[in-house]
Amino acid sequence: MFKVLGAFTGRGDSPSEVQQDEKTKLILNQAHDFEIALKAMDYVLDDRVQEGLDLLKRNESSSGPDQTIMVLARGVIEFLEATLGFEGEAMKRAASTLAKAEELSLKSRQNSQRMGLRGSSFYPPGTVYAVTYTESCLLHALVMLFSESMMEAAKALLKLRKAYSMLQEILDAIKKVEKSRASPEIDSNGSQASFVSAESDFTSADIPYNLSPKEQEDRELLEYATQIQKMREKRLCGAHIGNSPAVNRLRTELGLHAMKDLPKEEIKEYMQISPDLDVSQATLDEFILSGVNLCFGILQVVLSLIPPAIGAVLSIVGFHGSREEGLRLAWRSTKYRNVHGCIGLQALMFYYDGPFQFTDVDFDIPVATSGKPSKSSAGRGDMDGPTLLHPGKILENALLQSRALFPNSALWLLNEARMLATKGELEEAVHLMDSIDIEKIQMRQVKSLLVFDRAIILSQMHDYERAAEDLLSLLKINDWSHAFYTYYAGACYLEKWRMCQMGLVDTEKADFYKKKAKELIFGAPNLLGKKTFKSKNLPLDRFMLRKVEQFGNMQKSLKLSDPLDAIATSPIQEIAYFYNGYNRMTKDGLELTKKLLTEYHNPAIDCKNTDQEMIKNFLVSLTLRRLGETQQGCELLDKKVLPQFFSLTNGKVKYVKKTEDPWLYPAALYERALFTWRLQNMKGLPESREWLLRAQGYAVDYELSTRIGMKIKAALDRVEHSLNL
Repeated sequence: MFKVLGAFTGRGDSPSEVQQDEKTKLILNQAHDFEIALKAMDYVLDDRVQEGLDLLKRNESSSGPDQTIMVLARGVIEFLEATLGFEGEAMKRAASTLAKAEELSLKSRQNSQRMGLRGSSFYPPGTVYAVTYTESCLLHALVMLFSESMMEAAKALLKLRKAYSMLQEILDAIKKVEKSRASPEIDSNGSQASFVSAESDFTSADIPYNLSPKEQEDRELLEYATQIQKMREKRLCGAHIGNSPAVNRLRTELGLHAMKDLPKEEIKEYMQISPDLDVSQATLDEFILSGVNLCFGILQVVLSLIPPAIGAVLSIVGFHGSREEGLRLAWRSTKYRNVHGCIGLQALMFYYDGPFQFTDVDFDIPVATSGKPSKSSAGRGDMDGPTLLHPGKILENALLQSRALFPNSALWLLNEARMLATKGELEEAVHLMDSIDIEKIQMRQVKSLLVFDRAIILSQMHDYERAAEDLLSLLKINDWSHAFYTYYAGACYLEKWRMCQMGLVDTEKADFYKKKAKELIFGAPNLLGKKTFKSKNLPLDRFMLRKVEQFGNMQKSLKLSDPLDAIATSPIQEIAYFYNGYNRMTKDGLELTKKLLTEYHNPAIDCKNTDQEMIKNFLVSLTLRRLGETQQGCELLDKKVLPQFFSLTNGKVKYVKKTEDPWLYPAALYERALFTWRLQNMKGLPESREWLLRAQGYAVDYELSTRIGMKIKAALDRVEHSLNL
């Protein structure tokens, strides 16, 4: 409605009055533009990307000279697409838009400071643009880190440093506000309302001062302020993007069966689905607080998971990451009904319930801060240590709110399926994934993620044929990692063929399974270099190439005519470890896994190759632990696996640096720490710590070093917190 191009209009009013008049319009324009941007990003979160981009495009052309939030919103959308799909062009596009958002944020901040444009009730002029700058920097840095280029990674660290510095500045401003208000609960309080007159009940959370007498008579201005307030109210209720009231879809339990218990009669009026939401909080204040919590939370968690060698360098230049504090801040961001809350929840879901979890469900060590949280934390309702480790129903409820708010979104459905899988409810997870029409998912990146996750879960259920079909369908959906998908599908068919040989399934299609296994496993390397990310083979592609070379060498050494006879330990059971399969499988599934690992025979298995025996015994030891035979599993690891590359003499550790299966050696030391914990509980923590340090000490750059290194680091942090070191 108002698009102000300057501080003065040239009318015959007094300078001070005109200045406030123009400032008020600019402040309302800002709040309006931020609401439009938040709405556009919510369209994307509801899997309606084009509607979100169209909304931004329409408003970019009419939002005057300040394009900052519109450009950042487009950058956030492109960031989500890029990081969900890891496609080169998408990454490049997101990086370019976020770089523009950084530049615009700095200009907008300077303009706001110069004009004294105080759009927030509590924070200095320009604070909201300090947040947009931080967000642009952080997301841009993450895109650069994901590129796997050393040069880009070095630039990313500089960007992280800039984001970190700006965040510290904003946090100082927030702390001053907390101190002046003598209350720690800044997250849940609204803005000061402006009072129009004694006779009027009109208030606006977005105008942080009393209106002038002239402004009180400006009906157009008052209607504009009311319109923005209504935009915010509809967004907080989930009514702003055309869906029916979210409360009609709000469940208390996961899974399709829980949908049957929803009320039959729809509630027509819009109601908020969370008591944490505050309609009286100004849009800009909400953006500042939710954005700071999200950015600083993610930054802290990322820094806490970075491997020690890089972490030591970062600490020298002032970086310090606290996983616990980062998780608390990310959780705090989820209390907001905007894109920051959604990205915070998505990050937490990936941390707790992603395909490879950073929190091992078997490593349920209470942290040292398991007492009462600090006064400031308690005031905000923050979690204590044990709850941070296992949020349980709190995480479930947060996800169910997003499922209610975004009924068209496959992303939140995927997260619900992942959560079910983590609980061991694999069939229910697949049923949920099957309930959505894959072809109707607009975000191609989410479509490929859902299909890939379903394939992972199906293979963990031993439904290998359907898993293979899903994996091969990804060759048409996704633009990269075709070699690994092909190898994974071949490994599924190989296991199905082995089950036929063992008489565990109908042998009618045995020849088909054998043919597909041979074709896909040994044909996968031919796809390398054709569908790659940044013209570089991804870690799992490099893993695949090494495995196929191993099989070829075994075939030559044993002079075998059938290449499948040269594959010893089951490739599919090995892959299951990378995707948390041994923690997800049911008891029946674990029993079948044990049978397949220990009772199948072929020439490669019978030759008892040391390296192949190590992988087999490692996987069997984990299976035994999950079946409750912990002592037996630990003895197998101690006698058959660890001595091959690790020894301890007079307290001194000696490693034998092996290269045949480089992921295995640090993983075995990590799992040994977990065995100690399962067997000795709290008494075993000092020994668990030693095993984790040994795992960390076996530091080499191998295909899956980042993935396994992060698990080791997260576990070590938890143990050291518990030991209060």
